[in-house]
Amino acid sequence: MQNEQRKTKVSDYEWFRQIDAAVRKEKLYANPSLQRQDILQRFGLRRQHLNAILSKYAYGQSFPQYVNSMRLHEAERMMKENPKLSISSVAQSVGLSMPNLRIQFKQRFGFSPSEFKDTINTKK
Repeated sequence: MQNEQRKTKVSDYEWFRQIDAAVRKEKLYANPSLQRQDILQRFGLRRQHLNAILSKYAYGQSFPQYVNSMRLHEAERMMKENPKLSISSVAQSVGLSMPNLRIQFKQRFGFSPSEFKDTINTKK
């Protein structure tokens, strides 16, 4: 019984690593219409299994939270590396609308993308 449980844990972790690698390296998050169903079909998983994997290895996040987290961190990285990029370009690059980026960025980081860019420009 313990061996079966151990195999399942490794298997779920491997599933997560494969999913995470695809979403990050292929920038699947940049597709604004990315749906859970896309990942389910690609990896041949059931919804409940994907939810359990994300819950365990993505800090308890749901699929939309997981994808949006990547989008926000990528937006942050883009603005740090190229502060001259417009916020609308950043939003489009990460698969979010301008209003959605503003709202989510402020919720996640405590300030708007414009305020974030201002602090970057002030430091340089």
